[in-house]
Amino acid sequence: MKYIKTYKRTLLLALLVTFVSCNDFLEVEDLDQLDLSTVYQTEEDLKLALNNLYFTLPILDLEDNLNNEEPDQAYLVPYFWTDDAVHRNINGAGTNASEFIWAASTRALRSFYRYPDIASINFFLEALPGAEFETESNRTRFAAEARFFRAWIYESMLFAYGDVPLLTNTITPTDAPSRTPRQEVFNFVISELDAIDKELPESYDSENMGRITKGAVLALKARAYLNAIGWSSDKNAMYGGAEAACEEIINSGVYSLVNGIAGFEAQFTSASDLVSPETILANIYTPLIKTHRYARQIGLQGTWRGSAGTLTNQRRPGYTSDFIEEVQTINGLFPKDDPTYNPADPWSNRDPRLRVSVVLPGDQLPGTSSGSVFTFQPHPNIAPTTDDIGGVNNPTGYGFKKYLDYTLSILNEGDVDLKLIRYSEVLLMYAEALAGQGRDSEALPYLDAVRERVGMPEYGTIGLPTVTRGTTGNQLIDAILLERRYEFAGEGPQRWFDIWRYKLGDQVIKPVYGIPESIPLPGDLVGPKYNAARSTLFEREWNERNYLLPIWQNYLDANPNLSPNNPDW
Repeated sequence: MKYIKTYKRTLLLALLVTFVSCNDFLEVEDLDQLDLSTVYQTEEDLKLALNNLYFTLPILDLEDNLNNEEPDQAYLVPYFWTDDAVHRNINGAGTNASEFIWAASTRALRSFYRYPDIASINFFLEALPGAEFETESNRTRFAAEARFFRAWIYESMLFAYGDVPLLTNTITPTDAPSRTPRQEVFNFVISELDAIDKELPESYDSENMGRITKGAVLALKARAYLNAIGWSSDKNAMYGGAEAACEEIINSGVYSLVNGIAGFEAQFTSASDLVSPETILANIYTPLIKTHRYARQIGLQGTWRGSAGTLTNQRRPGYTSDFIEEVQTINGLFPKDDPTYNPADPWSNRDPRLRVSVVLPGDQLPGTSSGSVFTFQPHPNIAPTTDDIGGVNNPTGYGFKKYLDYTLSILNEGDVDLKLIRYSEVLLMYAEALAGQGRDSEALPYLDAVRERVGMPEYGTIGLPTVTRGTTGNQLIDAILLERRYEFAGEGPQRWFDIWRYKLGDQVIKPVYGIPESIPLPGDLVGPKYNAARSTLFEREWNERNYLLPIWQNYLDANPNLSPNNPDW
């Protein structure tokens, strides 16, 4: 995407000062005296400013920027609020709330509150009508792209916090907006997406690949409808809205799954960037500006660190034993139900996505020196003990693998695009929307299409699984949510969406365990397991108030009109 990937972000800093620094309505301060008569005057100005709005998309990182009160949205953080993963404390940054000891002052819970970005988008949209354009159609498209970013942010906020201030114009530093009812914010998001999907193309030429498309708009609309299942009084309408949006994407023929487990694995490498027919929306890696440290954050201690060896790997996250033990065998059964499962050889004959998503005990990986091999072994009683889960290491013994790239010369400088919405998610959302309306026979082929792509048996042949932990009461929706766990493991907030919208927290949020204590049986399903990080830190207890995150206490202190906070916070 030429126009987004090549310009220098620093050259635009003056243009990025909005009418309102607003600091989430927190501080009253003198602002730069910029107005629409001095900035954003030409099509070129607006093109550069629009490119910068792409930086409002979530980033490939495991934590927000602790040096910046208005952080980028760290897309993977909510994955640690699920039954599938935890994040250990490192460098004083905390556990990203993955221990579930939550308060209104917990920093990680503010990640979705994004009013500085809303201010920038509103300022941009107010500038568009008065700017000089050589290509008038670009004015319409620019507006649609900016409105998409605003809808994305508001959809995230209404899901996380419920009632939030709905601002569609710039404000002054003395304004202190009140919260808008959740339903009204939702209606705004849907109306915006309904309007702009007619103004954006289904695809772009090579020079503009990666920009917001009609498909991205429709996929976000489907997400918004399904995420509203947890609070809407009209669930049938929510399922129906998601169905219509997904159906339009599917019928467009623009997107498709890439065949085989190799096709699945390629989605998390630079080989798939911009060219994959599976990518509906991605945060595009931008040279010199958007290098990311994710590979370093998930890299293991004894593995390749790149030519700058002092950039030690950090081993922050780990999958839970609950997730690992519920990944099916190649027969489509849970390991506990499959008589062919061998706890002495637990990684053979499993869903192929397990090895793509997880660094497993015994895996051989590139070592710290050229050509060397490192064997990952987190068990504290098996040499080498470099990765003992009781140390400053992966807290469970099951490491993250998607986007981990040992070909980087410096592990701190990742260059892969973050895939925000993939076509497989559309297929599974479509299946869920149909199943939610009782149309199981129509839904099942779309669920099976995702499974068949990686060589897993179709449920149409073997029958649906019986999910006993985290059940919605609808067997097909349970199977779809299970498939989403396999498909999007370690990839984004999808599991968070699922738990929150179906109110599964009390069923699935439990104390976290890692690898079995048994040495000869690394896949032991019945014997004792090590507590995550071999400590009591992740004893997790569910609280019903968590279905709405708190407004960060600093924001409430600065703007009393945001009070009261969400219930029980």
